[in-house]
Amino acid sequence: MSDARFFRRSRSLWYGVTLPYVALRLILATPVLMFWSLLPIVLTLILYVYFIGALQDWAMLQVTGHFQAWGWSPEGWAVWLASLVTRLVLILVGAVTFTFTSTMVASPFNDVLAEKTESRATPPLAPVIGTGLAQQLRLIWIDLVKTIAATAAGVMAILFSWIPVVNVVAFVAVFLLVCFQYTSYPQTRRRERLGAGMYFLVRHTWACAGFGAAITFLYAIPFVASFALPLAVVGGTLLVARAGAGPDLPVLK
Repeated sequence: MSDARFFRRSRSLWYGVTLPYVALRLILATPVLMFWSLLPIVLTLILYVYFIGALQDWAMLQVTGHFQAWGWSPEGWAVWLASLVTRLVLILVGAVTFTFTSTMVASPFNDVLAEKTESRATPPLAPVIGTGLAQQLRLIWIDLVKTIAATAAGVMAILFSWIPVVNVVAFVAVFLLVCFQYTSYPQTRRRERLGAGMYFLVRHTWACAGFGAAITFLYAIPFVASFALPLAVVGGTLLVARAGAGPDLPVLK
């Protein structure tokens, strides 16, 4: 491998790794992106405060009722200790499931966030013309096919991750699939099919692998994963725009 090719690929890999930070700076500097990034997180917090509060009240009634049936005083130390343990368990369950729930809540907003990012990318992505019902249904179908394909490939990659040597390839495949999930928003809006999305990963393997690895690392940190989701959506959109840059910016590989 020539030195020029090595430096070009290492530069692309580093660009992908640092892309979440670039996305964070863009979100913080753009109020509209900040709004669409925080909206699903705020909605999840409201949902959790209401849900966990109601669940705690119900659990306290159950615990107090059981202790009263056993002849224990509702104001005794045993009831107080059981109540404290119950509250802690519910808080831990809420913390563990917060990331998953916030991801589900954010799903309807991700496409809007990606669309708002397109005009602010470098270089900007051209706006999509035509938003009729037929096109929207077609986009939903394309996105569904991509999601099913990515999920199936992800399961296969996880299974092969237990095989020595092969697991290295499996990890890279997972990183690429994570990248594929978030570059698909601007691609799907432009009616690019599954094959075009996969070809994008092959053409820009190093940048996509770096971006996927960075997002995977952020997703592995509890609670931080919820705040990493908008970074992934914005970063994926920036990557698509950057990969199609003209001669003024070096093409990613």
